[in-house]
Amino acid sequence: MTLATLLIEDHQIIKYVHTIISGCFMIIAVWLFYRSLRGYFKNLAYTRLDKFLSYAFIVNLYLQLVFGLLLMANPAAVPGQEVVGQDITMKLVTKRFWPIEHIVLMLFALFIANLGLVLSNNSLIDKEKHRKVLVYYAIAIAIIGLSLGSTYLE
Repeated sequence: MTLATLLIEDHQIIKYVHTIISGCFMIIAVWLFYRSLRGYFKNLAYTRLDKFLSYAFIVNLYLQLVFGLLLMANPAAVPGQEVVGQDITMKLVTKRFWPIEHIVLMLFALFIANLGLVLSNNSLIDKEKHRKVLVYYAIAIAIIGLSLGSTYLE
């Protein structure tokens, strides 16, 4: 096996793990939003499960960051990225800057989610905890959606 083949195989494994973590993230996010909406509107207690889901949300974002940075660390491992012809350069302008935009937006989403976790942990009223988790995590997910959506709009 050549080094290029190993790099491509490692890149595919990291991409697969990143995709699995993304799926887990979506499951946790939906479950967290359901519990937060229900807790806020029915004035339910903020339980250990709610706190666990909040932390799982954040841990998942950090895992996504690590594996995403590993993916971005070796862009030459992706076939077809080594050479860009002059005739298709204009078509690739948005794709060329997408990794940078994606990383910046994801870091901002992680910051917003961490802020929501800290503020919800500092709240004394359960309804406020549910509201802060709901608002800040929704903003983080909207930023993530914006970051991913720019890839598929072309």
